Amino acid sequence: MISVVLMAGYSNKRAVKKYSRVVAENYGENFIETGYKPLREFKTVKDGKEESKPLIQYTLEKLFSIDFIDEIVIVGHQMLLEQRLGKFINEFEKPCSFVNQNSRIPPNIIKSFNIIQRKVKYNSIAGNLIKGYAASAAFQNKKHALFVASDSPLTTKEFIERFLNIVQKYQEKAALIFPVVPIDENRDKLGRYPLRLLNGTEYQLSKRKDMYGRQGFRLSSLMFANPYLFNINTANIAYNLRKCLNPNVQLKLFRITRGLGYSNVYSKYFLKKDLSIKEVENITSEFFQGRLKLVSVDGEEATYDYDGTDFEYIMITDMLNSTRKVSSQKNRVN
Repeated sequence: MISVVLMAGYSNKRAVKKYSRVVAENYGENFIETGYKPLREFKTVKDGKEESKPLIQYTLEKLFSIDFIDEIVIVGHQMLLEQRLGKFINEFEKPCSFVNQNSRIPPNIIKSFNIIQRKVKYNSIAGNLIKGYAASAAFQNKKHALFVASDSPLTTKEFIERFLNIVQKYQEKAALIFPVVPIDENRDKLGRYPLRLLNGTEYQLSKRKDMYGRQGFRLSSLMFANPYLFNINTANIAYNLRKCLNPNVQLKLFRITRGLGYSNVYSKYFLKKDLSIKEVENITSEFFQGRLKLVSVDGEEATYDYDGTDFEYIMITDMLNSTRKVSSQKNRVN
């Protein structure tokens, strides 16, 4: 059985303001999120009636419906989450608990994972990750857990189940396993560019390639990982490098990969255009000090996360309503 850590953390006002500038300057979008993002209400129409529910609930509904998920640990603003979701969660028998984002990392956890506190602050993404893991049965058994972001409401039950079936093949050898989702077009429906890599793996879900033989990929909201098998002190650095269109991020990536002994990564991706999935796995494995595996899983909708812009809010709302219409039509046919 599998433990899930659902990441529902939040940033302080200064961090939000800084991030909004990055979004505006590098992505040309208007950042609208000023409250607690996991509880941002999305309105959809079901059977002719409008209903509203928080962003995180879309993900929770899928996690509760998967039989081989044994428990759910939610890390975030505990009081607000309990107030808004308590009644909904109590409808299910599956264990679901909360960890307060502002709680300190217990001393035994700091010792067990050799945590450097200046690199893993208690309310950072890495701090939340390790606190959530420490509250799960996976921690007690030193096993992998499924880490899920709370901001991807279009991720389907089927996508999660496909990924969990695949990871069984790799979990004994890999510390971290990520699903990479093939993107056939130059941009996805949210206007975002995919990462283009040579795909020499056993997973060839798409035949579409660019003139250099590369396929387009984006990450989803899932990660299957065992913190006992990689260096948790690297997690915050990796998370902060996720916005690759930012020139500052590109420079940091260049410096980090050069420090790891890969001096030509920038050239391989932007000039030679021959960087491969295998090479990305090798580079990131050295960075995390634990083996990382990328597996291709079909399902573009799993890449649509809500970062907090007005465009994303409108587009994801439209897609949620489209999904509802398709589901209703299938139910009528059946």
